[in-house]
Amino acid sequence: MEIRSFSQLHKICESAAKKTHYPSVIEELHKKLPREWWDCGEATLWYFLPRAILDLPTKLERQEAIASIPKDTDPPNMKGFVESGVIALWRQEKKRVA
Repeated sequence: MEIRSFSQLHKICESAAKKTHYPSVIEELHKKLPREWWDCGEATLWYFLPRAILDLPTKLERQEAIASIPKDTDPPNMKGFVESGVIALWRQEKKRVA
């Protein structure tokens, strides 16, 4: 497979993020992207994971998905980035409903 556009990469990363548990997300990404695109794809995932995790039906499932992100990511503290993204999106939605 050849990546020809941003939208193609976008769709692959968004789809992989919907797996929500980090090992499954990375596995899906690596299946769908050529090896030379793995770093770019992994860097892009961080923007899709908060929404995908927030869309999980229970708080426990969201906690488990966040817990599946390793502590030793590149760049560092991506677990915290994703967790704060989930909280920010949750607060936005809570304000819209109120």
